[in-house]
Amino acid sequence: MATLSDLISKVRLELNDTPRQFTKTFIGDGLTKDFSTGYKPLDTTTLVVTDDGTPLANPTGYTVEAAYGTIHTTSNITLGHTLKVTGNVFRYFTDDQLSYFVNTAILQHTSNRTDSFNRAITIDTLPEIEVYPVVLLSTVEALWALATDAAFDINIQGPDNVMIPRSQRFSQLNSIIEQRKEQYRTLCSALNIGVWRIEMGTLRRVSRTTNKLVPIYVPQEVDDATSPERVYMQNDLNGRTVVSSTVPIYDMVMMQGDDFSVILDFPDTMDFSTMTFKAQIRTYPGSPTLWATFTIAVYDANLKKLKLSLAGTATANLPVRSFWDIQATSSVDSTVTTYLRGQVFTTRQVTQ
Repeated sequence: MATLSDLISKVRLELNDTPRQFTKTFIGDGLTKDFSTGYKPLDTTTLVVTDDGTPLANPTGYTVEAAYGTIHTTSNITLGHTLKVTGNVFRYFTDDQLSYFVNTAILQHTSNRTDSFNRAITIDTLPEIEVYPVVLLSTVEALWALATDAAFDINIQGPDNVMIPRSQRFSQLNSIIEQRKEQYRTLCSALNIGVWRIEMGTLRRVSRTTNKLVPIYVPQEVDDATSPERVYMQNDLNGRTVVSSTVPIYDMVMMQGDDFSVILDFPDTMDFSTMTFKAQIRTYPGSPTLWATFTIAVYDANLKKLKLSLAGTATANLPVRSFWDIQATSSVDSTVTTYLRGQVFTTRQVTQ
């Protein structure tokens, strides 16, 4: 499963924009609060700023302009004190800037795509084979930003007829952009993914009595006595946009008959002492069939973590596919809020 941080690291590798360490010291004069490190852009997560050995906190002690490599202290550095700044510096982009390029590439690459369970393709559900093409598309987006900056460079002609061809950088960037675009297109065409994919679908039969699609099963040999295996097919001939939701999606995968537990994170502003939680599994949202109710316990009140668990006797009866969500009822104003929802996929057990 891909993550945003993993994709950013891979894009940095493609751009040769891996972080490197730096150290910069300043001597206070009692008047200055703004210090230019001479390094940019900075990695704010690794930045350590000390005033004569005493660490300063961000933002109470200092603020930082990561894109320009400038430190602003909240008070003047005492005369003779040493302000020391250490951390990592990148060559081109900050993590926030690369996050924008990666998210843009994901939206383009997975436009109108759903999986066989009608879930929108996101970073979390992106197939592993599509990670590198997304990295390539993200790299192209980043290179376009560099090319825009290089477009303002002009050639310099010296009085001694010496010319500095600064516009050559723009030409080189355009060349590498075309090469990377062609590499992305070749992979997408070969794998039938991304913006170059060919839309395909499978003709399905619809029941006259129920007006629903007739299920499809994996073909079996005549002497195969195993239970038929259902095939869940992606069937969006013209693409499909999943209805947006304000509730985050979290899918669960469990083994039939095994004990199951998961630890979930909740907003830092939530007060567990005023909340009553409830989580159920049903055949579909709004279904009258209740398959199981989770046992909910506070795992860490300070870090806002809850533990949801099911006994093996409960998972033994779950269908292959079902739905769940978790709701919280406030004891202060009786409001009910759904914090997570998703699907439950159960793998059938063999040993009983």
